[in-house]
Amino acid sequence: MTDSLSIEILLTILECLSPLDLFSATRASPILYRTFIAYKQHLLKHTLRQAIHPACGADVHSALDAQHIPKLIKSGESIAKLKADCFSIFATDRTRRRRNNDQFSVDNANLDTLFYLHINIERLIDSYCHWSLGNLTSHNEKPTQFQTTTVHPRATLSPTEQARLQRAFYRYEIYARYQRVLHLLTDKSTALNFSQILLSFISQFTLYEFEEIISVRQFLAQFIRSLCERVEDDFVASCSLTDSVGAGVEKEASGNAVSTKSQDLDDLSFFTKSYRDTHHLDHVKFLVSCGLPYVLRLSLMESQALKHAMLNSYIESRKNTVVDFFFQGGLDIGSCDGEQKAIFLRGKLVSIPRDEVGSFNLGWKWGTSFPGFVKPDTPAMFDLRNQGYVFWDQERLQESGLVNEPYVVHVGTNYFPPGHKGPFVRPSVEERLGGLGVDSEALRKLNDE
Repeated sequence: MTDSLSIEILLTILECLSPLDLFSATRASPILYRTFIAYKQHLLKHTLRQAIHPACGADVHSALDAQHIPKLIKSGESIAKLKADCFSIFATDRTRRRRNNDQFSVDNANLDTLFYLHINIERLIDSYCHWSLGNLTSHNEKPTQFQTTTVHPRATLSPTEQARLQRAFYRYEIYARYQRVLHLLTDKSTALNFSQILLSFISQFTLYEFEEIISVRQFLAQFIRSLCERVEDDFVASCSLTDSVGAGVEKEASGNAVSTKSQDLDDLSFFTKSYRDTHHLDHVKFLVSCGLPYVLRLSLMESQALKHAMLNSYIESRKNTVVDFFFQGGLDIGSCDGEQKAIFLRGKLVSIPRDEVGSFNLGWKWGTSFPGFVKPDTPAMFDLRNQGYVFWDQERLQESGLVNEPYVVHVGTNYFPPGHKGPFVRPSVEERLGGLGVDSEALRKLNDE
């Protein structure tokens, strides 16, 4: 059908697409691909300018600047060089924000890099919208289980909703790149000095912008948790839960079997309860520090590649533990004190004049209307973050019914919403294989596949 269209019409069609849709369309149609190649520079500039909200210009440019950090790390650049580059990126970022220039543009040399970065951001925003809007429309029900393997339909977003989401994801990408360098600093004094750049970066944002970034962080933690569960499911599927020795699993009475409770399975300790209790949160911090494109790439991997990537990254994450300033216990249910859980407060019915990119939305004003107890980055806001409460316009929030009645919350910053069970809602592989031993040689064969 497209073969009979003129170049002018084909070009017009491509100009109407988002970067992600442009990427998909040109790989599905040879004639569209040829048109894309012929007008590549024009199309990249046009689609990026149309897709990126002008208010996000400083965030996008700084995220683009930060994309060369992984290349420096891979090339073996010195820590001093990495630190100097990060400080330079931050200084430039501060200058851009002071200028407050809403005219977004990018030079030709960086078009490809930004195009593919934005495609990854688009995909993650699509996943976030599908999941969080599902939670919003069913906010009186149990939160939906997170899925990373499904291609989600594009949500229809207003310009203000689009801007809030874009700036939050791009800002977290910048922070993740800084965090990756911090992971490399084994000297505590050097790490403490470098951490000031992260604190300075965070301090630029208002409380509601801070909460936007935390909402992205919480989403990524659950995104990665879902990937962990995919690896676990594949591992369990590879082991027959019968008495068959040939399947690599047998009763503990056998001399060949090694109980998973020994926690002496080298990198296979990823499958133990100890990993869940002690190491998972640091593993998440490490993975998100590799950048949003890497997290998304994990979700697109085949089973064996994903397993090896997760096991290798887990080993790497144990070499150096760092502070994540966007993660101060918001997913740590073990910190909760159960003595006062019966005490609760109600939020107020509130309103805002209109939705603006440069101001908080109705969800933030409503969600923080409790008298002095609920603050950003607290377990008490866990469910609201899953519903994207800081991103949506008032019309969407009112239609969902969420803000049409006072919100009930337990008192204090360390209380999770009722029924919350922590980052994992099901037992570890070790617990799922409870009462069984695992043949150590068979396990290592599974790991080497």
